[in-house]
Amino acid sequence: MIIIREENLQFEFPYDWQVDKYDDKNHFYYNQVSQCQGTKAVDILAWSGTQLFMIEAKDFRGDRIRNKERINKGELIIEVAQKVRDTFAGLYGAHRCFNEELQPFCHPLFTGKHQPVKMVLLLEEDIPPSNDIKSLKQKRSALAKAIRKQLKFLSIHCHVHNSSDLPKHFQWNVRCF
Repeated sequence: MIIIREENLQFEFPYDWQVDKYDDKNHFYYNQVSQCQGTKAVDILAWSGTQLFMIEAKDFRGDRIRNKERINKGELIIEVAQKVRDTFAGLYGAHRCFNEELQPFCHPLFTGKHQPVKMVLLLEEDIPPSNDIKSLKQKRSALAKAIRKQLKFLSIHCHVHNSSDLPKHFQWNVRCF
């Protein structure tokens, strides 16, 4: 199993996947791409061999009020869309520079064969009262739809989940600490 830690979240991927903490400080993104002022990046890239996951992790537990405003004002939608857009640009740069470390993630994007790309916003929030669970799911669905609208030109699948409702077919999971 491949384990990636992002703040209070632990991501677990099958051992035969290619996985990268893309926005890490000792990385092509940090050393090359981020030199372009204002560039952003997703947290994790994961290649299963058949599909590419771009994962952005947000742990909003314990800070509900401030983060509720970020969601309601659309700031989170724009932030995630920019990170995905800029990650595509960074991967294109890595492809052009023949960056060996990122080639497993560039290959499905730039080799001509259309491979599925899934953007997953892993959004951990404080657990609402049981009568608000439906409302929470509706908000996540609306978030995914708004992000999808921003990123329509990239032709990717957009998902918003938390650690407890990740689909099994993703084949990876998350633990909260």
